[in-house]
Amino acid sequence: MKQLHLLIILAVAASFISGIGLTMFMSSSYTSNDPNHVVVANQIDNNTFISQDNGTVFAAVNPNTNRIYLANEVSNTVSVVDGNDNAKIASIQASGLPLKLAVNPDTNRIYVTEHHIVNNIEQNGTVTVIDGSNNAKIASIQVGAYSQISVNPDTNRIYVTEHHIVNNIEQNGTVTVIDGSNNAKIASIQVGVNPSGIAVNPDTNRIYVIHHYNKINDKWQNGTVTVIDGSNNAKIASIQVGVNPSGIAVNPDTNRIYVTNYIDGTVSVIDGNSNTVIGKPIKLDFGVEGIAVNPLANKIYVANGITATVYVIDGGDTGSKVDEIRKLFAWNVAVNPVTNKIYVPSYFFNNLSVVDGKHDNIMTVIPIGMYPD
Repeated sequence: MKQLHLLIILAVAASFISGIGLTMFMSSSYTSNDPNHVVVANQIDNNTFISQDNGTVFAAVNPNTNRIYLANEVSNTVSVVDGNDNAKIASIQASGLPLKLAVNPDTNRIYVTEHHIVNNIEQNGTVTVIDGSNNAKIASIQVGAYSQISVNPDTNRIYVTEHHIVNNIEQNGTVTVIDGSNNAKIASIQVGVNPSGIAVNPDTNRIYVIHHYNKINDKWQNGTVTVIDGSNNAKIASIQVGVNPSGIAVNPDTNRIYVTNYIDGTVSVIDGNSNTVIGKPIKLDFGVEGIAVNPLANKIYVANGITATVYVIDGGDTGSKVDEIRKLFAWNVAVNPVTNKIYVPSYFFNNLSVVDGKHDNIMTVIPIGMYPD
């Protein structure tokens, strides 16, 4: 979790101690016929306001089984939620700090990137493979530091970004390719520095990797997106986006790629046919990070933990913001396109908000708990 995230959490906690913040979380949700309405979540129903120490940071969905998987970096667990009745049904112990998740719905395999820290120094990470049919851990694959992950279900390939640091100096990163049939590493693709978010278009077999860059002469630099051809693992393009890109998602139906730019507070839209940015970035707010797409509804969801908002974007030609769902303190969002449900995990509140994608209303809030059962 970014240091800025921790500062926000501490600020929220301080506001409660001073008695200022209580009303902020007591707002109830409502529905409006206005297409630009703002939905406010109720974060204290069913004791979900109680601060616990689980650290739910990331969510991923298997639309075929309607299971939601949550990475809990404090309790070092992966929680499993049944999307049919919104019940937490399992907790899987991790060996390190689980941070990112990816799911292959065709094989029912869940991939968890785990960080390992010794004496406050980041070590090489691992990817834990979970069998979704019985929640058993079936493999552990060593990868580099600060890894993120995405899956191509059509080719059964898993792609993992890796940072490489020598003498505290960031080197060019790599993308490791894993064969999902035997969990073997089959390729390593050199990319630029700071490879972070990664996404795959299974229809075109293209992999997209975002890079953010440090300041030069006290000026922020624009980030880039590396495009990789999955058929031969060749880099075929580099696309400039906004400052400090933090999240990336793909709509395979429209072949558009969406990138959140944390500092700019925008979303860049890329045409996957030409590898060019379409129009001006969509303006939201500073701090946009996690992003997910519902290809069936052609809607994009963007999480912002600073403004405590999930923004809803129409993926049509206008690419405009059409809704805001407020008081959701999260940096990540996941979508089940089959059920049209959106899942928003909260690190601070240790819960999972479930949003109805048809009306963008909060349906329920599921407590995940300090130490999931």
